[in-house]
Amino acid sequence: MLKRKSGMLCTILLFMAVTTLLFAGGQGEAKKEVLQIWISATYVDAQNNWLKAKAEAWAKEKDVEINLSIFPQEIYQDKFVVSLDAGNYPDIILQGGGGHILPAELGLVVPLDDVVDKIGRDDFYEYILESSKATDLKTGKKNIYGIPLGIEMVPVEVRIDLLEKAGMEIPSKPDYEWLFKAARAMNNPPNTYGLGITLSRSYDGYDNVMSLIYSFGGGLMTDKGPHGGDIFNSEPTWKAFDTLKALYKEGVIPPDSVGWTGYDNNVAFMEGRVATVINGLSIYYKMKEDGNPIAKVTKEVPLIGAQIADTGGKSCFIMKSNPAKETLGKDLIYYILSDKEGYFQNMIAEAQLYFLPIFKSQGKIVTQQWEAGKWPMFAIDPMTAALSVYNSPMISYPFGEANSVADKIFKSLILPENWVILFTRNANVKTVAQNIAESINKLIKDTYGKK
Repeated sequence: MLKRKSGMLCTILLFMAVTTLLFAGGQGEAKKEVLQIWISATYVDAQNNWLKAKAEAWAKEKDVEINLSIFPQEIYQDKFVVSLDAGNYPDIILQGGGGHILPAELGLVVPLDDVVDKIGRDDFYEYILESSKATDLKTGKKNIYGIPLGIEMVPVEVRIDLLEKAGMEIPSKPDYEWLFKAARAMNNPPNTYGLGITLSRSYDGYDNVMSLIYSFGGGLMTDKGPHGGDIFNSEPTWKAFDTLKALYKEGVIPPDSVGWTGYDNNVAFMEGRVATVINGLSIYYKMKEDGNPIAKVTKEVPLIGAQIADTGGKSCFIMKSNPAKETLGKDLIYYILSDKEGYFQNMIAEAQLYFLPIFKSQGKIVTQQWEAGKWPMFAIDPMTAALSVYNSPMISYPFGEANSVADKIFKSLILPENWVILFTRNANVKTVAQNIAESINKLIKDTYGKK
C-alpha cells in the first residue's frame, strides 16, 4: 500500500514538472501584446497621413505591434461612445474627434502631466493646457488627460470679389454687425446667398449659432449646480435667435440651410452659392488642393468676440489598461509631439493652417510668416485672433471648465435639434430657449447630482 502511494506521488510530481516546463515554454513563445490605436480623421489628408506614419515608425523602432484604425469623425464618435459602454475601448486615441473629457471624468483616462513636462510645459499655450484638464469624479483630482493636436480656427470665409462689388471692405476689427451688413449687401438669391450660416442639426450648426450667442454676451452653463444652464434662457440668446430668424426670413440665409450636413455648407461656398460661411479652414484647404478659382478671392476673417477656435475635439489621450500599455502610450505621444519640426510641417503648414500650432514657439513663426505675406488668405494675423477670444465645445462658457455635460451637449446635438424649429416652424424664441435651458439643467443634475 505504501509502495503504491509512493508511486502515485512520483507520477503526480512528474506530471506537475512536465506541465510547468510546457507552460514556461508556452510563455516564451506567446504573442506580443497588440496596442489598439484609433485616429479620428480630419478633412486634411496631410494630418492623418503624418500621424499614421509617425505611429508606424514608432512601432517599428520600439518593436511594438500595433493595430491602427482611422475613422471619419462622425463614425468615430459613435464608435467610441459604444466602446465606453461596452468596456472594450482602444488603448490609445490619436486625434480623438469625441474628446477626452467624458472618459476622464469616469476615471478611464491616464493623466499626461508628465508627458507635457517632458515636451516642455512652458512652450504650450496656457489655454491649450486648460482645455486639456478634467476632474476625475471618483478621485476629485484634476489633471491633464488629453493633449489637443491643434487650434482649429472658425473664421468667416468671405468672397472679397463680391464684397468689393457691393462697395464694402474688411475693417480692422470685423464683428457680427459688419458680417450681417456685408451679407445683406452681397445677397443675390437664388444665385448667391449672402450668409451661408448652418442652422441644421449638425456640429457646424452648433458652432455657428453658439458663436453668435457668445458674442452677444450669452452662455451655455455657469456652474455644476442644478440651475447652471439658466443662463441660456436670457436676453443674448433671444437676440441671437431673433437675428437669425430675421436673416432667414429675408432670404439672406439659404432656405435649405436647415437641412445641411456638416459638409453642405462647405460645398455651398466652394460652388459659389453663398458669399460667406463660418467654418474651419478645411474649405480653403480643399479649394487649394482642387485648384478651385474661388480660393483666390477668399479671405479668412476671424470675428471679434466670437468663438473662433476649438481644441478639445482633436486630442490625443490614453485609456487605462495595464502599466506596460500605458507607458508605451505615453512614449508614443511624446514621440509624436516632441518632433516639433515634423508637427509644424505636416499638421500646420501642409494643412494650410487648418490647425494653428499648440506651441508658442511655432505660433511666433506663423505670425512672422503672415507678416511676410506667406498666408494671404487671412485678413488679420491668425495667432492674434486665436489668442484673443477662445472657447471650445468641451468648455462650458462662461463657466470656463471642460466638463462632460458640455461634451454631451455638443455630441448629442440636442441644442440644434431644438432650435431648428425656429426656422422650420417659426417657433417662439423664448419658448425654445427655455426648453433648451431645462435640457441643460437636466444633464447637469443627471451627471453631477444636486451641488
